[in-house]
Amino acid sequence: MTDVLRENRRSPVLTPSSLPCLQRLPTINVTRGCSFGCVYCYIQGYPNYPGDDKIVVYQNTADFVKRELKRKRTKPSHIYFSSSSDAFQSCAEVLDVSFETMRIILANGVKLSFLTKGVVGDRFIQLFEKYPGQVCAQVGITSLNDEILTALEPKAASVAARIASAKRLIDAGVQTTARIDPLIPNLTDTTESFSRLLSELHRIGVRSAAASFLFLRPAFARKTIDAIATLLPNFDTNRWQRQQFKNDCGGGIMLDAAERERRFDRFRMLGKEHGIAIRVCGCKNPDHTSGECGIAGPPPANRKSHGGFQMPLFPDRS
Repeated sequence: MTDVLRENRRSPVLTPSSLPCLQRLPTINVTRGCSFGCVYCYIQGYPNYPGDDKIVVYQNTADFVKRELKRKRTKPSHIYFSSSSDAFQSCAEVLDVSFETMRIILANGVKLSFLTKGVVGDRFIQLFEKYPGQVCAQVGITSLNDEILTALEPKAASVAARIASAKRLIDAGVQTTARIDPLIPNLTDTTESFSRLLSELHRIGVRSAAASFLFLRPAFARKTIDAIATLLPNFDTNRWQRQQFKNDCGGGIMLDAAERERRFDRFRMLGKEHGIAIRVCGCKNPDHTSGECGIAGPPPANRKSHGGFQMPLFPDRS
């Protein structure tokens, strides 16, 4: 049972993320903490993390966004709903705040994007259909095995529900990609597992996916390792190496660079076989690539460079 607390915001909502690919993009957290309880989630290391099985809903988010957009001389081109707090958590209050905030953003002619491991319900689909070309979605899924996802993401949506959400988004004309992250070495990144997932994603219309591996920070390393060990008893991180993310925005221990490169090359090959372009996150893998993972939308050919990284802009679907 998730304990839901309520707070009113006092500081601006539309603030940039610390991630290099999002530093110049306004982002929104609808909650502090997340009810999905993913054992690997980086927010567990945040100083203001409310704790497991507890979220704080920012109930006046929509009002703040409305005022901030009205005050801005130049509106942002688009806004990202931060993955620090999934906008589609299975909590009525969270969904209400997310819906009203998204409605206001779209009504103001601003594009929005999000990453979710939740269920995108009817009212959201109907809203997005009214604003063609203004919404971009990433659906987080690393395996078609519900046992694996339940162990690692205990309160997130089931495999079937995520696949169904992605299909409905695509059918509604929403640009939809997959986020296969974090991959667990020798558990979810095997050729068989990865191929089955890509085949299913292609079947529903996904043609692009971002992939990256698990990283561990001290704040949640033991919890994550113990959860994975229930599925993969010989899971061992002793030979993993420290990896600093791009622009010194954090990091953790990961597979070494050479091993990641070998596996990423295999993923790209499998993606090509299944008709899905695989992107690798340059923020978390600066030793491997400087490319973009499309976290806020697929980067078009006319993207612009800002501060040493390429800022992802929305392609126009109209």
